[in-house]
Amino acid sequence: MDVRDGKITETVSGDRFDVLGHFAPENLPGAVGQALRFDGYTSWIDARIGDIIPAGSRQMTVAMWVALPSYPIIKIDDPTTEKTAIATCTDDTARTGFGFYIGFDGKWCFRTYVGGWAVEVPVDAPLPTYQWNYLAAVVDADAKTITLYNNGEPVASTRCNGTVSVAASPFTIGRGPLENYSGPFLLSSFNGLIDDITIWNEALPAASLASARPENLADLDIPKSRFENDILRPRFHGMPAAAWTNECHGMAYADGRYHLFFQKNADGPYMARLHWGHISSENLYDWREEKIALAPGTPYDIKGCWSGCVFSDPVITGGMPNIIYTAVDYAKATIAQAYPDDESLLNWTKKAGNPIIGPRPSTLTDDFRDPYFFRNGNDAYIIVGSSKGGVGATSLHKYNPATAMWINDGALFFTGANAAVDGNFWEMPSITRMSDGKWLFTATPLSTSAGTKTIYWTGSIGADGKFVPDAASAQPRDVELVARAGFGLLSPTVFPHEGKTIVLGIVPDKLGAQENWNLGWAHCYSLPREWSLGADGALVQKPFEGLKGLRTSTAFSRSAFALDGTLPLGPVEGREVELSAVFTLANSPVGFNFFKNANGEASLRYDPTRGTLTIDFSSVHRLVNDGGVFNGVYSCSLPETLRAGSTLKLNVFIDHSIIDVFVNDRWATSVRIFATDADASGVEAYAGGATQVQSLDAWVLSPGEGQGSGVGQVCVSSENEAPFVDVYNISGACVRRNAPRANAVDGLAPGVYFVGSRKMMVR
Repeated sequence: MDVRDGKITETVSGDRFDVLGHFAPENLPGAVGQALRFDGYTSWIDARIGDIIPAGSRQMTVAMWVALPSYPIIKIDDPTTEKTAIATCTDDTARTGFGFYIGFDGKWCFRTYVGGWAVEVPVDAPLPTYQWNYLAAVVDADAKTITLYNNGEPVASTRCNGTVSVAASPFTIGRGPLENYSGPFLLSSFNGLIDDITIWNEALPAASLASARPENLADLDIPKSRFENDILRPRFHGMPAAAWTNECHGMAYADGRYHLFFQKNADGPYMARLHWGHISSENLYDWREEKIALAPGTPYDIKGCWSGCVFSDPVITGGMPNIIYTAVDYAKATIAQAYPDDESLLNWTKKAGNPIIGPRPSTLTDDFRDPYFFRNGNDAYIIVGSSKGGVGATSLHKYNPATAMWINDGALFFTGANAAVDGNFWEMPSITRMSDGKWLFTATPLSTSAGTKTIYWTGSIGADGKFVPDAASAQPRDVELVARAGFGLLSPTVFPHEGKTIVLGIVPDKLGAQENWNLGWAHCYSLPREWSLGADGALVQKPFEGLKGLRTSTAFSRSAFALDGTLPLGPVEGREVELSAVFTLANSPVGFNFFKNANGEASLRYDPTRGTLTIDFSSVHRLVNDGGVFNGVYSCSLPETLRAGSTLKLNVFIDHSIIDVFVNDRWATSVRIFATDADASGVEAYAGGATQVQSLDAWVLSPGEGQGSGVGQVCVSSENEAPFVDVYNISGACVRRNAPRANAVDGLAPGVYFVGSRKMMVR
């Protein structure tokens, strides 16, 4: 599988075959030499085999190395026994050939023809993920058996008799003749590593197969080369390394890192058969993806492990982070729980008593999903998003410590009053006790009069565990400045930590399926925000203080001057910048221009005469993701009008296709823009008439080169301070604890290891 000039070579004949797919072929350290990384929805090889098995042969062995992070989708909404090929030359018309196949549940098989008859050998156990699997099929008609092995261990067998039926034919690797699509996405494609496919015209002994050992650990990371020239992909916003994400779930802090979980489909940038992905960071801007935390596989979650939260509780979890999630089979949703194997939070086990909460109570309508845990005094509760009478609602489930069970009697935590205002279903509800003692309830309703957006109430929790909104929350308020039709931050994860309330949320691309197919990824999360409540109960939002660690020494700074027109902010330019200005307002618009080139520019303006904030992308060459909704112009009135003489602070973070805007450290919004001109990199300050600028600063940002902000553990790496580290392999198993950093990997087998927070390759 060593790629040369886009081709692989069949070593017996010397024939070379193109590696096909949307992205350039990707080699990673393999089980034998180099392995080929298949992307899960576009990559495959149309190869051939010759007359390698002599006519009349009664023996054959086929073996290959595979490693995969997840199983193929096959079908989105239906259970199926269909399997797709990992590699095959089977010709059902000619009744010849062989192949390895795998299903959506990870169960695999070998198919071939012996004596002209089709023979299938199924394996009941799913293929293990995140490790090398050495699959071997030994056909021995003299012994009248076909035996399958994985890593030298026999896993299945069946009877056979006759000659092996294999002829010169096409040999397809990474997919097969099964072609199930969802839009442009091939659902029956292989995602992972394939290496060293070998065919013998003899029946190898079991001992020979058992002696095979991989030269490297299975490295299933997405190669950085795949997106290194992508000018649209964010660099310091949280997101998986490729493919599709949706809501980010609860956050935890453990082992010196923030751990954020999220909805994931690893097989392509489209929504299907959801898993719980996992990214981690020391500082909330330099992220790495970890192995998948939860995957469908039990009867109650075989269709998907949907949204939920991470929580810790001294009674229920012993203080360790646990996951509660929406477990979906092909008929209903229930609530399930999982716990980590250790403090690294890399490996998770589903609770034996799942589901912990049964299906939707009969008093509720529509769906039942997205559990969230909270404790009020001595009582612990889970709330779940749902609907009642066509209006968004949350059910309430109290924990009974005597039985260690959750009540599911249809009680309501809180419900909306009007579908036009409150929506007809509530996704991702959360309830957080803020520093002033008030409770903050957020939800992402569907089908309000303005479409999907995130709203909030403030109030208290009654003795019965129910939410009681205060007078300021007679009507819900919007989290975002620009909030309608599913644009902006949705489904926030709220994480109280070390005196701060840290928040991230999904900011959808709003692109078409074909554009996500082309990109190879879909969606990202907002930059972290700090939330608090003002004296009026209104949400106060400012940038997370640790983001200062992104700032490099490439900067612009000027203070106490009058601005009339535009001012370039060189040497600061590009698609990874922070802009900050404090204006004393006159009667003219002020703001910034960015993504500027000869064709146009994007602009951010506040107009004090109208009290409006406008972000205008309409003159920028871009992938249009808002046609018919915003058409490139995002405008809103500030909750408080700032007139001439007022102070206005604008803080803008630009990261390729997303901008996060903060106004007066009180209001915020996140907007996607897909500017396609590679030279659209200019940034300027702007005033439409003489305006006093108190301060104007700009920085080029970089996750790896920032100057650090001195906020302690939150944003200062301890890499140079910790002389001893734990070492984990790529599967998340700890191989050394408290090892001296200087020689932490000495003597380890070749492969990829995590040493503290750094990835290292041992060759």
